[in-house]
Amino acid sequence: RRRAPPRWPAARRPGEPCVTTSRSFGARARYVPARRMTRSPIFAALLLLVAACKGPAPDEGVALSPQAAKGKALFSTLCASCHAPAAKLVGPPLSEMAALYATDPAGIVRWAVTPGRKRADVPPMPSFRGVRESDLADVAQYIIEAGTAAGKQAP
Repeated sequence: RRRAPPRWPAARRPGEPCVTTSRSFGARARYVPARRMTRSPIFAALLLLVAACKGPAPDEGVALSPQAAKGKALFSTLCASCHAPAAKLVGPPLSEMAALYATDPAGIVRWAVTPGRKRADVPPMPSFRGVRESDLADVAQYIIEAGTAAGKQAP
């Protein structure tokens, strides 16, 4: 008598993905070829597109002074990795800084040049001693204007 070939390895071609159709494993498991996910790259691209489509930034649509407009460009390269207009990242949000330094924008410049450590749970802010004070003043003006606008938009 001829023996029947085993069901599961023969049903699967080498290199073909497979899934089990039952919760049992071993000799009782039945394997069937898995469908190739042809739509997954399109789905992933669509998901990334939706994730990238956020609402407008809190400072968008706010009329900035010329000094603050220069500061916005510098802020995006120097500060945006740790600070956001309304959300707390590594550093405090601009709305919090604007509330602290609304009457003293030069305090932001002093803090950027010689930062201390205010919070033990976050890494200390790096010093921006190598940046010109006029550029830091532009960044400070942007922080005040954008942070005030973000504070007004917050619920």
